[in-house]
Amino acid sequence: MFPMFIRDVAAPSMVPLPFFFRSKSALCMCLDDILYVQIPHATERGSRAPQRLGWTMLDPAKLIISKHDAVETFFASGNKIGPRNGRRKMCINPSISFSLKTLGCVMAIAAWSGLAQAAVVNLSPVKDTTLYGESDTLSNGSGAHFFSGSTGGGNVRRGLLAFDIAGSIPAGSTINSASLTLSMSRSQGSTEFVSLHRLLTDWGEGTSNAPGNEGGGTTAADNDATWRYTFFVSANPPSSPAWSSLGGDFVGSSSAFTTVIGIGFYTWGSTTTMESDVQGWLDSPASSLGWILIGNEKASFSAKRFDSRNHATSSVRPVLTIDFTPPAITGACCQGNGVCQLETMADCALQGNAYKGDGTSCTPSPCGPILGACCLNDGSCSELSATDCTSAGGTYQGDLSVCTNGLCPVVLAPFVDALPIPPVATPTVGTIGLAATYDIEMVQIEQQLHRDLPPTTLWTYNGTYPGPTILARRDFPVTVNWINNLQNSNGTLRTDHYLDVDLCPHGAQNEAKVVVHLHGGHVPAEFDGYPEDTFLPGNMDTYVYPNNQRSSLIWYHDHALGITRLNVYMGLAAAYIIRDSVEDALILPSGEFEVPLIIQDRTFNADGTLKYPSVWEQSFFGDTMLVNGMAWPFHNVKQGKYRFRVLNGCNARTLTLALSTGQTFQQIGTDGGLLTAPVTLSELTLGPAERADLIVDFSGSAPGTEIILTNSAPAPFPGTPGQGVIPEVMKFVVVGTSGFSDAIPASLSTLEILDPAAAAVDRQFELRQFSEPCAGSEWLINGLKWNDITEFPRLGTTETWTFVNRSGISHPMHIHLDFFQVLYSQDFLVVGPDITTTGPRVPPPPNEAGWKDTVMVPPQKLVKVIARFEDYPGLFAYHCHILEHEDHEMMRQFRAVVFGDWDVDGDVDLIDFATFVDCMEGPGNAPNPTLPTTAQECLQAFDSDFDGDVDLDDFATFELNFGN
Repeated sequence: MFPMFIRDVAAPSMVPLPFFFRSKSALCMCLDDILYVQIPHATERGSRAPQRLGWTMLDPAKLIISKHDAVETFFASGNKIGPRNGRRKMCINPSISFSLKTLGCVMAIAAWSGLAQAAVVNLSPVKDTTLYGESDTLSNGSGAHFFSGSTGGGNVRRGLLAFDIAGSIPAGSTINSASLTLSMSRSQGSTEFVSLHRLLTDWGEGTSNAPGNEGGGTTAADNDATWRYTFFVSANPPSSPAWSSLGGDFVGSSSAFTTVIGIGFYTWGSTTTMESDVQGWLDSPASSLGWILIGNEKASFSAKRFDSRNHATSSVRPVLTIDFTPPAITGACCQGNGVCQLETMADCALQGNAYKGDGTSCTPSPCGPILGACCLNDGSCSELSATDCTSAGGTYQGDLSVCTNGLCPVVLAPFVDALPIPPVATPTVGTIGLAATYDIEMVQIEQQLHRDLPPTTLWTYNGTYPGPTILARRDFPVTVNWINNLQNSNGTLRTDHYLDVDLCPHGAQNEAKVVVHLHGGHVPAEFDGYPEDTFLPGNMDTYVYPNNQRSSLIWYHDHALGITRLNVYMGLAAAYIIRDSVEDALILPSGEFEVPLIIQDRTFNADGTLKYPSVWEQSFFGDTMLVNGMAWPFHNVKQGKYRFRVLNGCNARTLTLALSTGQTFQQIGTDGGLLTAPVTLSELTLGPAERADLIVDFSGSAPGTEIILTNSAPAPFPGTPGQGVIPEVMKFVVVGTSGFSDAIPASLSTLEILDPAAAAVDRQFELRQFSEPCAGSEWLINGLKWNDITEFPRLGTTETWTFVNRSGISHPMHIHLDFFQVLYSQDFLVVGPDITTTGPRVPPPPNEAGWKDTVMVPPQKLVKVIARFEDYPGLFAYHCHILEHEDHEMMRQFRAVVFGDWDVDGDVDLIDFATFVDCMEGPGNAPNPTLPTTAQECLQAFDSDFDGDVDLDDFATFELNFGN
């Protein structure tokens, strides 16, 4: 390629050349940090005779590489060895000197890297075919040959072929030459001229394939080019797009021609016109329509057959050979005065300027003071230098980065605001903690969520975020009038949502629709907050909560179909605490020592408004942690025990909570109330919607001790450790005052343990993600959606439900109506359509061995739970409590039915009566033939006393339910 040795001026022997480059007028080499340049003698410049070359050591010297890559030197005297042929070069200022000892070799190698070297490609056609002059419907798109000239019958043939130039040669390249080689395999007549003409209209190659020697063609297939049509439509030929002129649209003058005699290979080009054709196709790919071959069409027996791209023998297929020079590699070059111009790396380096990298641009200019996006703590962004950004207290985003919407998070100082305690709801009728009626409005307010934030617009229950805590007592009903009074800032009822609403999720509408779900409440279906039972501003609904359940922290939040994530994010969430005599008998921290901690994550704009994606995303994770509606609060605690009622109210974020001192704490309750005994923990993981009743003892901490409630859960969960984590939640500051000091009882409550052997039904639910055209993906349960109702648990029976997580993230699965108990988790494999369990069944840890309404299902594991369905028939939801998943579309519904409702239509009627009688007499004669009446199904529908028979004893239950 180039000489590989250099003559050392100190010794005549040849030594290996480690580095070299070549320009148009010289060869430059580096050895032992000294630059050597092989330059033609000045007396021979411009001569056509072979030049005598000698090696010159440049040290000291001034070195220049011009834009034309000619190497030039300036010796200390300033005498210049001029460029060959007197061509003008743009050189550096002679007053600028470089030490070649240190820089010469680097510059030489840099110069070599910028040179453009010629290259050659051989291309096959992307399509070729034949136009048959005697018919509008003949073609040969997939044949092994194409033709030119005229047959013995005087029928004209024209060959077409096209190439993908832009897909094979870099844009900006210069075409040096182009030639087409074809194999001619069959000939009529004698020597003929065959010319190439550039096509002006696009055309198609279909699947037609002529028989025999292919000279007669065959019926055109869809998209074939024919004598009349460019893209043939077989179903309706007259509708096919047509050539402007029969036989093809092409330039009249030829691009190249050659003489074709006998069988063999023939080459067209390279001509200036062919080179121009190819250059045009490279520069404008849409014009790359190919050439048409025109033979002697005036004389019969002049046809020539050429082998096509579909020929079985690859060596005879058409080849377009192109010699081209790719564009020189350039980039932004910054001069000392801040001016930017595009240069090769060599030119830039040898002018003493700063090269910004191959392919970099001068728009925007990277020169002068280099700027980048600077994020300030208030969420604003300015384009500053790195130094100025640091001085302003901002975070520099990198050289040449630009400010974009949403780039800069609001950075808030932690632990500067006291922890607020949500107010207790005040009834309009009745007594707090007993039977009472409440009026609770959904209203839009502004509330300050951090000392340094402007007030944030929120949707709230009764004007506070979180909403007021409802205190209730077991078996004392609470009635709530839920009033939608959401108004705009101008005082009129809202007609749209405050946040952007993506209409892809099922049920999503740009409305301020709401409905309230008492999460964990054992309530009738009409008061459960059915997601379709929404109501708009100016309307209300009344719910009655019986409170016939254990003492526990449950919570109420919005549940509107398709926009739950938006309404909860806006602030519609609050605590609901039920107490009972079992809890009363325990001496637990109360009053100021019982503190709710409702934890949620949010992201803010610089003006204090909530920031949330305008389109549905699989999960939303905020960058700021809020507790009871305050960002990173602190709470002064006395030296004693505290009962923290913790709720993970995040849309999607899992929390793994611990204390920064490493001290342990006790968990005394779960979603469904008290455990049998306290469980000592050093950390606790809660998925969205899960709750924990915790005891933390600060009696051993000295006054002034600061303890951070930390979080280490990645987002998404379980994810990669450290990824997406908000590491701090809030701070406890110990004050020098004694607090609650009584011991926590070793025994807390008695739990009924459900027996899996008593389960009437075992159901399985696969959790998976699927693609869908609107939002791109959706989450489904068993591949079904909200309106697919396939589960009909009968009240009074026990069922086991197995959630099989076939995804890479955890799903917190929530079942309405009744609490459940976790039986075990287990690994599994997917074998064909089946799930095969592997490894041991792992029981839940002690702190999850109580009543639950939400359970975390880890990735690639199954979790089995058991529940007894009681009291209330009707439609209830079950879903993933990642709210983005729930909205699209990981939420389904089941219908709880009473004994006697054979056809599970929600009514016990005459059809059910006839079936009851049939089951008493023996299954097999049911009036509805679509409902099989096996003995087992009879027992499941009608054996209300579980004695193994459908008899008159069961009729009393049937009669009680008849008509309901």
